[in-house]
Amino acid sequence: MVEHGQLGDGGGAFRLRIGLVAEPSTREVVRGYYDAWTSRDLDRARGYLADDLEFQGSLQRFTRANDFIPALEQFLQILEDVRLLKELYEGDDAMMLYDCVTGPAGTIRTAEAFTVRDGKIRDIKLVFDPTELKKLGGPPE
Repeated sequence: MVEHGQLGDGGGAFRLRIGLVAEPSTREVVRGYYDAWTSRDLDRARGYLADDLEFQGSLQRFTRANDFIPALEQFLQILEDVRLLKELYEGDDAMMLYDCVTGPAGTIRTAEAFTVRDGKIRDIKLVFDPTELKKLGGPPE
């Protein structure tokens, strides 16, 4: 977007000041990611994640977004509903508290902390009680 242009000092130089597009806010990124994965749109969810995503969950750890997405896809197979209870945003950090309603493992209260940098989620820490998922033969720790 061009904010303005003007002729310079009479020497024929033309100056343009280009308006920079602002990066999305932490809230926009985290809510976009949440809305995408909870609607099962994993391609869109992946777009919010940095390639070198650091993910630490109660059962698994990943250091690449492309490795994390298949695990999320597997979890979606048992997920029936997600109920967002609380969300907090401060600078590059965000936290969400939500209930994951599953058929076989019941309702799982989940806390998720995010760090956003350069318009992408760089770090996720996901905390929940894995007891019921372990009974289903979930992934190894």
